[in-house]
Amino acid sequence: MLIRRKALEFILGVSKRIYPNEFGALLRGNSEIIEEILLIPGTTFGKDLATIRFDMKPIDYSIIGSVHSHPGRNFKPSRADIRFFGKIGFVHLIVRYPYSSIEDIAAYNSFGERIELRVTE
Repeated sequence: MLIRRKALEFILGVSKRIYPNEFGALLRGNSEIIEEILLIPGTTFGKDLATIRFDMKPIDYSIIGSVHSHPGRNFKPSRADIRFFGKIGFVHLIVRYPYSSIEDIAAYNSFGERIELRVTE
């Protein structure tokens, strides 16, 4: 899976800015590339979780998955993360502290299996 550099930089910047709270958003793109980040109105960023208001999600067939941050150095998905992955899309990103590069982001499929993520312009 590819991710646009601007989308990657946005994810890292927002995650760093709201730390130690968790960041959460949806991903837009297609089967090959993550193009942009979609912030949903009413989403809350908390110390232990980010909550996305699915009742505010637009009907948008370009939504391909989700992204959220973890405040620690671990980006392994929890059971709750994997349950969430199954609800929307096919690619999910978890960002870990210190939110400084692609090395701090892991991509997963809807079953919580790690997939490759590469940056493109």
